[in-house]
Amino acid sequence: MNKLPKIFHNKINNDISNNREYVVAVKNDEKRNIDFINSLFSEEGFIFNKPLIIKTNNYIFDTAIVKKDNNYIYTLTDDIIDINDIVSIERK
Repeated sequence: MNKLPKIFHNKINNDISNNREYVVAVKNDEKRNIDFINSLFSEEGFIFNKPLIIKTNNYIFDTAIVKKDNNYIYTLTDDIIDINDIVSIERK
């Protein structure tokens, strides 16, 4: 078998942890969204009387929540939104 040439590679001197930091940031945003949704349900008044702007990766919803079931929220405009897809949620 012929001897192959050596492949050049740099030494890695630094700790590379950029993937770990990204995952933590995503989990914190999801937890913040879930906490905000749960706080809406614990407030006085009906949940569907609280207008919201919900931004996902693909759409922006201008609606109110009707109910929450597992990882999904149901809206007045008959949309079913996965909570994990929500980028931001705020009051209108």
